[in-house]
Amino acid sequence: MLRALAYVLMLAVAVAAAVWVADRPGAVTVDWLDWRLETSVPVLLAVLLAIAAGLTLLLRLMAGLAQLPSRWAGERRQRLRRKGYLALTDGLVAAASGQAGRAKKLAGRAQKLLEDPALTGFLSAQAARLSGDHEAARDHYQRMLERPETTVLGLRGLLEQALARHDDSAAIDLATRARAFSPDDGWLVETLFVLLLKRGRLREAHDLIADAGRNKALPATVLARHRALVLNERAARAEASGDRRDAVTLAGQAATSDPGLTAAALRLARLQATAGRPRRAAAVLEAAWARQPVPALARAYADLVPGETPLQRVRRLEKLAARRPADAESALALGEASLEAKLWGQARKHLLAAAQARPAVRPFTLLARLEQAEYHNETAARAWLDKAMAAAADPAWVCRSCGHVAAEWATLCPACDAVDSLTWSTPRPLPAPAAERSAEPPAPVANLASR
Repeated sequence: MLRALAYVLMLAVAVAAAVWVADRPGAVTVDWLDWRLETSVPVLLAVLLAIAAGLTLLLRLMAGLAQLPSRWAGERRQRLRRKGYLALTDGLVAAASGQAGRAKKLAGRAQKLLEDPALTGFLSAQAARLSGDHEAARDHYQRMLERPETTVLGLRGLLEQALARHDDSAAIDLATRARAFSPDDGWLVETLFVLLLKRGRLREAHDLIADAGRNKALPATVLARHRALVLNERAARAEASGDRRDAVTLAGQAATSDPGLTAAALRLARLQATAGRPRRAAAVLEAAWARQPVPALARAYADLVPGETPLQRVRRLEKLAARRPADAESALALGEASLEAKLWGQARKHLLAAAQARPAVRPFTLLARLEQAEYHNETAARAWLDKAMAAAADPAWVCRSCGHVAAEWATLCPACDAVDSLTWSTPRPLPAPAAERSAEPPAPVANLASR
């Protein structure tokens, strides 16, 4: 609207000026050499305007002709750059799909067209990595460090190479350098945290998690779990060195950071009980049992009061089981304690409930013990043991990474060193041995031939 108004205003001024000049034509005489020119002012103005327009057009034409070579060269560079970026994109797609030969060919084409090793270095490195040339890949990653825009990508490539050759010291250095450029990168935080924890550099791991929290690099629940892992390891180190006061403080912080960390609850309860505070220890174990009932918690709870009678232990365990009354572990804990107290009827009730809720090895084995202890019935005991042989395995601490079954929870998997990979779950059944498979009767040859 404003532009239209300004245009109308300028047009009105121009028309008014033209009318004013037309009403006052005047006369102009020009004597030059042997020439004499007589005309009116409006005509002279029109001629001058025409000459100015012609000169302007001529100058623009000459300037366009002068710029034609540089413009053609610029357009050629743009075409080559577009082809280079297309080759770079296609090469990245080929590298992602594992086509080493095509990726290498496109990397060379992109490098030739773009003439920027730092820009095409990632594709060249990926192509070299796919073809098994790790030295060339490392050289390309190093060149990427020369350009600020590709520094993080180059450091990540070098970091992945260090991880592949299990060079933890170099990997920690590279991950730390990369985090200086990208402090909110969750993958870098996870990678560096695992490396520091494996190397026992707990103070650095604790500072890393604090910094990651400030930069919101990981979800709050993941940060809380990582913080609890570090605090629990620091508590174990303090306990081993005899600093029980510091160990209690750190174990309490670990249990607060992640109440689901059973190992922290067990350590805190043990330290509280050793310090003569069994009630606090019992409260810690009861809270942990309410979140995840595992046999180690029941054993620690049963051992809180040394010297008590089996019947008194059953009464105490009833309080623990009441925190998860419908869980099979609660029934097993009460059933085993009742068996030790020779409360046969109560033991049978709890063990049968456990076997019904979770038909596994442990409840059937305890029922076999009950038959032997109460009735000395070897036949009935053997029947329960036969069921135990065919039953599913009991839940245990199973590694998510390698499937290893550990006797107790640990920060690192005993088999593959994976961090925080042990979960309370049912182990996968092992494949049948080759001897057992070969012992199966073969299909009748005659029947197969007759079909």
